[in-house]
Amino acid sequence: MQDVTSRRRLEDLRRFNEKLERLCRLTADVARLGNERSILKKIVDTAAALIAVQGVHIALVDRDEEDLYGVISSGRHPQYAPRLRVELSQSSAAQRALKTRRPVAIANAKNDGRVNPRARDLMGIRGVAYLPLLSGRESFGLLILITRRPHSWTPRELDLAKHFADVAAVALENSRLMSQLAETEVRFRSLVEHIPAIVYVCEVEPPFRTHYISPQVKSMLGYPPQEWMSDPNGFIMKIVHPEDVGGLIDLTAEAARTRGFATAEYRLLDRQGEVRWFRD
Repeated sequence: MQDVTSRRRLEDLRRFNEKLERLCRLTADVARLGNERSILKKIVDTAAALIAVQGVHIALVDRDEEDLYGVISSGRHPQYAPRLRVELSQSSAAQRALKTRRPVAIANAKNDGRVNPRARDLMGIRGVAYLPLLSGRESFGLLILITRRPHSWTPRELDLAKHFADVAAVALENSRLMSQLAETEVRFRSLVEHIPAIVYVCEVEPPFRTHYISPQVKSMLGYPPQEWMSDPNGFIMKIVHPEDVGGLIDLTAEAARTRGFATAEYRLLDRQGEVRWFRD
């Protein structure tokens, strides 16, 4: 009998390890920063399969912290299907999970006042577990597990669900961060491409290969930006006035060794061969 029990425990452990391996592969997918919706869909579908529940949902708290609105659900749903939005004041279990930043599990929600009645009826909730999505010390949403029948949640199920909540939180934060960075880049480019100056990024050693240069270079010197950036030998070295080359190289080398900043005045030859003075 003891051998049978030991074998069962080993088999349970093996299955749990397999689930953790799938979770690790899912984490790797999140790290690649793909499409937000496809990543979140993969998270909830994988969680539903590994924890063996009928539904897994990601819901976020609105800015006023009054409502909880659905973002994505496991299973098949039309892409633009309306998402459920419920008042937090009518879901004390969800509120508690958000406030304490700890899971809240309910075995039978049929007559449990802690569960939002509208969500319970629409989704056929019986067993439910709320796992907070955390950003530092703040909780901004929930991973919600649902069963259609009463369910006694085991510590192992909740531990695995917590890992999925952590992965979902990272995926959401990364996606939001990348969106913010993209918006910042758009604003930055709009700024540098409309001021009456040339803004550029280049390497700090000769031949000063250019990685970015603003469109003003075309109107000021006659050379399109792509011509500068595609030259591996540093386009600027071709048009610096010969008498200014040595001083420019010495100045940038000194700046790189010391405070990292330099101001220079030198001559460039435009496309027509005319000399143009620049302060850099």
